[in-house]
Amino acid sequence: MISRFTSGARALGPWRAALLLTLVVTLLHLLAAGRVPLSSDESHYALYGLHLDWSYFDHPPLAGWLQALVLPFSQSEFALRLWPIALSAATTLVLFAFARRLFPGENEWLAFWSVALYQSGLLFQALGLALLPETPLLLFALLAMLALLNALDHGRLPDDRHGWRKGGARSRPYGDKRRGSFSAWLLFGLCVGLAGLSKYTAVTLVLSAALFVVLQRRLDVLRTPGPWLAMALALLLIAPVLYWNATHDWLSFRYQLGHGFRPKDWDWTRVGISQLAQFFAYAPGVYVFGLVALFAGLKEWRERGVQLSLLLVLPVLLLFASGSGREESLPHWTALAWAGSAPLSARWLLAHWAHQPVRAFSYFSGGYSLALILLLHVLFIFPSLPFPGKHHPLAPLAGWPQAAERAALLHTDFLHENPQAVLLVPNWSLASRLAWYARPLPVQVPDERFDQFDLWFGSPANETAGVMVVPDSSLKSTRRVLDRFTHCEQRDSLPVYAGSTTVVTFHFYLCRGYRGPNTDPASP
Repeated sequence: MISRFTSGARALGPWRAALLLTLVVTLLHLLAAGRVPLSSDESHYALYGLHLDWSYFDHPPLAGWLQALVLPFSQSEFALRLWPIALSAATTLVLFAFARRLFPGENEWLAFWSVALYQSGLLFQALGLALLPETPLLLFALLAMLALLNALDHGRLPDDRHGWRKGGARSRPYGDKRRGSFSAWLLFGLCVGLAGLSKYTAVTLVLSAALFVVLQRRLDVLRTPGPWLAMALALLLIAPVLYWNATHDWLSFRYQLGHGFRPKDWDWTRVGISQLAQFFAYAPGVYVFGLVALFAGLKEWRERGVQLSLLLVLPVLLLFASGSGREESLPHWTALAWAGSAPLSARWLLAHWAHQPVRAFSYFSGGYSLALILLLHVLFIFPSLPFPGKHHPLAPLAGWPQAAERAALLHTDFLHENPQAVLLVPNWSLASRLAWYARPLPVQVPDERFDQFDLWFGSPANETAGVMVVPDSSLKSTRRVLDRFTHCEQRDSLPVYAGSTTVVTFHFYLCRGYRGPNTDPASP
């Protein structure tokens, strides 16, 4: 595959090939952007934009701030997906530049294949359509590492023909040395701060950068103002998060530290499930070649590009792998690691492409990725197409605008009997979708977990009454929530179809007399 593409596209060149691939993916994303309702995460961060604050219970504010820039002009699904589409395209191009700077003077197609590996990841395709904290995190983290390389090079670029000698001795100057270094440090601080406003995982960037400076024996930069100004700028940018937490009993920090660090029994099954989920969620090639390249890189860790790759990727993988033994770890939490591993993986692939097993697994992974990515976009572009089988893949997304409309009508009728009635759902994930599509009606979550909705709309008080909305996929887990009320009766149901196939059925209950309080706000 690599050799065929390279020989067939030699006239195009790696940069134009990467740009063309980015444009094709961006076009597919634009075609799919406005066709299906928002997911729970998308709805959650869109609600961030409607309820502007310095930070939020579960994440820093950047995703919400970005959506707040769009909401005054449009609240459509298409408009809310423009940010992830743009950020994903920018991330792809930054990754290309980052790969070139990591391994200058090596195979000219290395940067392109880094981009191709990234785009082959199904979850990266999803992040290109849905604005999650990981979406801006990837862009700013990669840009921060690129800026760090430029800052440490003191305004000098590698010799394209010979590459870097150990310690960066072989180079050619460009522009003013001090000014270039100063600007690079400021860009580094800006990107670290923006990454910190995206997701708390950005703390690993600080660790990675500090270790890289030490291992490269570049402590001399600490005698210049650049690194200190970078740190000051990053702290200034994350000050809103610190302020919000200081005024909310450090709620976010206590909650996040609870993930994977609570005194629960270690279970290797959780670790295995977490790794298996990443294997399929990204792509077999992204996962396998990424791990192989990381282990191979340990043997040549002194090489500058390899060293920075390891320092960028390993802290993220180890952080979530260690936590997954005690609590479920979701695949997108490690997105930064797999994106950062792409240049190292591409380098390893190009070096071992002559081996038949490597080529065979690449073909398998490429076919797997292409099939699922095309299926994803076909389903998004044509959501009304029936899908064979019992469980439609769009079921979690389907029908929420209609369900919210039906719930609002039932709520209006219920107000005559209970003037304080609210909309109710069993968990925060459902609450995000209902609260977005039923806005501005208050939505409360009568479960044990404290969440953002308790901050926005209050925790359900004793004797709370309301309209409970439950999709059929959540019926089993809802029973214990319904039992927290003295009385719940099903009042209505709403089937949602794709063609003649029922995708999901929503059930509506009128509930009275809530009896169960929430627990510790910091409990995950």
